[in-house]
Amino acid sequence: MAVTGIRPRETFVRIVGLSLMLSILALAVFASSDASAANPVRIAMITAKTGEAGPTNSLSFEAARYSVNVINGDRGILGRPVELLEYDNQSTPEGSAEAARQALADGAVAVVGCNWSSHSLAMAEVLQKARIPMITHMSTNPAVTRTGDYIFRACFTDELQGAGLAHFAGDKLRAKTAVILVDRGRTYSKGLARSFAESFEAEGGAVLWTAEYDSGNLNPDMYLENVSQLDPDLLFVPGGYADVAAFFGRTARHNVRAARMSGDGISVKLYSYIGELADGVYFSGHWNRWVNTRLSREFVREYEKESGKIRENTQALVYDSFMLLREAMEWAGTTDGPEVRDALFRISGFEGVTGEITFDRNGDPIKPLTINQLRYGGLLYLEQIHP
Repeated sequence: MAVTGIRPRETFVRIVGLSLMLSILALAVFASSDASAANPVRIAMITAKTGEAGPTNSLSFEAARYSVNVINGDRGILGRPVELLEYDNQSTPEGSAEAARQALADGAVAVVGCNWSSHSLAMAEVLQKARIPMITHMSTNPAVTRTGDYIFRACFTDELQGAGLAHFAGDKLRAKTAVILVDRGRTYSKGLARSFAESFEAEGGAVLWTAEYDSGNLNPDMYLENVSQLDPDLLFVPGGYADVAAFFGRTARHNVRAARMSGDGISVKLYSYIGELADGVYFSGHWNRWVNTRLSREFVREYEKESGKIRENTQALVYDSFMLLREAMEWAGTTDGPEVRDALFRISGFEGVTGEITFDRNGDPIKPLTINQLRYGGLLYLEQIHP
């Protein structure tokens, strides 16, 4: 009986052919891997390293580096590594716009920043025209996202923040009267002051006096003497560290008995300005390390293991901003601006470190805010207020 089968030469040819195919396939895989590495996803971080805002804003760069390391340790974005581009806006709106233009020239497909609303407004105009998605992690003025449909934020707005602070002042502090001191040169301060005043009065409170000051030429005693005479239940100063410290550090000298409150422009670092005189100050925040969710606990543990102690809620907001961009790009299947923008608008119930995030039609997140108090040289977490 004849036996049919493969002859030795045919076997040799097939083995050689199979080996050749595997080699070609391996080379293609390596080539693809090399191509991905040579074509990183460039995301820019823009805020201040130098100038007036530098001492506090610079933490955002540290958080951005940590966020990119986490993403790259988990397959990057669409199988490509993320390359972080860092730009110092030199604490000016003009520097922010120039940094945005440089980021575009360097191939950034998305941008995170800035901290200050006036800086973000300047940057947003450049990026909106270029159709490049931007997420501001810390700028709370409503006008920022009104710039256009490519502009988003990971933080709450001053409208939500002002309403939450006003409700807390009336409900928990039993404040019936308030004085508001506003930095005339800062968009953030003016917007938050307006929002707080409207909400405080809507809930039955009375604003006895609203005064504007110049943070570059500040004379706190002149204002505090008047505050003392008015004797309000609450003194609200929605400014930055230097000016808030100048006012709150001298209230006792003028026998101002009012509860002292500020916004998210300050935190525990106020102690480095006025020491124990910071005790008792209330302020709003976007997140607190004591928020008891799984993701928040994991973030604190891993961040502090890799990058040192968390000093500001800014660091968690930067992390959420990068993770939102990654989610949108993975969902869209591309890094192209229009499709990433559309994906961001479709995000609903995103689990972030700072809370669950859903974007509204303006690119603003619907999320909670925290109320904190400075006590005993540290930060006391009081409660979360949900919109």
